[in-house]
Amino acid sequence: MDLPQLIEGLSRPEAYPHPAAAVEVRQTHISVVFLAGDFVYKLKKPVAPGFLDFTTLDRRLHFCREEVRLNRRLAPDVYLGVVPVVRTADGLRFDGEGEPVEWAVKMRRLPEGATLLDRVRRDEASPELVAALARRVAAFHRDADADARTAACGRFEVVAQNVADVLARAAPRASGTVFDRTRELFDSQLARLRPLIEARAARGVPIDGHGDLHLDHVYCLPDRPPPGDLCVIDCIEFNEQFRFLDPVADAAFAVMDLAFHGRRDLGRHFAAAYFDATGDRDGRELLPLYTAYRAAVRGMVDGLLAAEPEVPAAERDAAVARGRGHWLLALAELEAPARRPCLVLVGGLPGSGKSTLARALAGHAGFEVIRSDVVRKERANLPAHEPSPAEVRAELYSTGATERTYAECLGRARNILRDGGRVIVDATFGAERARRPFLDLATTTGVPVGVLICEARPETVRARLAERTGDASDADWEVYTRAAGLWEPPGPAVRRVLHVIPTDGTPADAVARGLDALRGLDVAPR
Repeated sequence: MDLPQLIEGLSRPEAYPHPAAAVEVRQTHISVVFLAGDFVYKLKKPVAPGFLDFTTLDRRLHFCREEVRLNRRLAPDVYLGVVPVVRTADGLRFDGEGEPVEWAVKMRRLPEGATLLDRVRRDEASPELVAALARRVAAFHRDADADARTAACGRFEVVAQNVADVLARAAPRASGTVFDRTRELFDSQLARLRPLIEARAARGVPIDGHGDLHLDHVYCLPDRPPPGDLCVIDCIEFNEQFRFLDPVADAAFAVMDLAFHGRRDLGRHFAAAYFDATGDRDGRELLPLYTAYRAAVRGMVDGLLAAEPEVPAAERDAAVARGRGHWLLALAELEAPARRPCLVLVGGLPGSGKSTLARALAGHAGFEVIRSDVVRKERANLPAHEPSPAEVRAELYSTGATERTYAECLGRARNILRDGGRVIVDATFGAERARRPFLDLATTTGVPVGVLICEARPETVRARLAERTGDASDADWEVYTRAAGLWEPPGPAVRRVLHVIPTDGTPADAVARGLDALRGLDVAPR
């Protein structure tokens, strides 16, 4: 049966053997999911993109059964069984009498808003929660099947081929500077790590894992006793080569997804708890490679989804944006710290030394600098390093002009990051509404972000402002005092990546502290 017809027929409440007031349909590149009442039904699309083959009804039935069997390991109460789709006089129906025209996995519907991804988005995910998940994953890995077949899938040739296959499938839609750099770095990192990968396969380290441990597959259900309080669904059933893997490659998916959603800090907590629970000392060296691989897999999947005509246009556009972010994340994991794409905000009150610090850090660590004072004057067609005429200053520094200046800085930063660049934005960043769009940009582009706020005593600032000449800034003591009165403390998201840089001493002291902050972000050489 034609897939669009199948989706249309099963989108009716009458297609279900239980009450379903409304039916919600969601799609991935390989499946269609129907949310109906208390249950979920999942169909496999009749596709064969190269890494799976769902093209016959018998194969789809087989993999439906495999999905139930395998997912009961981490979600025993969720996966209820496999049911037929039949044609009746009243139309298509799940779990009815008659000749099956399709098969579906039937699942218990889990609460909306209960995934780890939902918690991350609501800023409710704690280090303790991700550590508990890491320990659960470590226990699952410890008890997972491991034999000669799983070990064979962990050999270097298989790992390298998996990477090559992902890159080959992604290449038609992901070509460009970032993709090319990522492909080269995969080759060099694989060559460097080959002895370790081979040694672990020889020791029988690879397991029958989950294969798709991203945040949307983890449900946090604190009202249920363990192990039901953390429920992990939707493992890979369609390709053993993707599920038989080094356990670090399995754990790396969660680390990657936390980073992709702007929580590299939680990714570090997860990794620390996981390796503490497993005692896998040499496995930690493989984490960046496998984190990059996981990002590349998601980038490939985003590209496939963006190319499917039956997916709504808005979803295809979102997939394109996610794909760019995933490829940048892969690049960031593989690059040396001194070349890693990243975004750094250098802020502070006028006269605090932020522009001096930004220029020096750019010279030491290879950043492009976007300075708001320069951008403001460029937009007004004024000379950058001459005082602004008194008659235009009110408009030049109005709220609207300031917002447009920040928006222009944001757009320029976005363009640099999309090509895998490293950018410092030098601006006051005195208001939270000015800071957050830049943090959001870092999240959507998959790059590390840091906020460096320069602080100096008022008497130091006053002396600096009195001596300033030939600078793009028009700020004087009056501007400083007004800005100080309007300064907003940073919110939780900014505080997680905030470094305060005292600048009362010499410029060299401030630069040293700034470089230490960049090393803490792992975006500068140690």
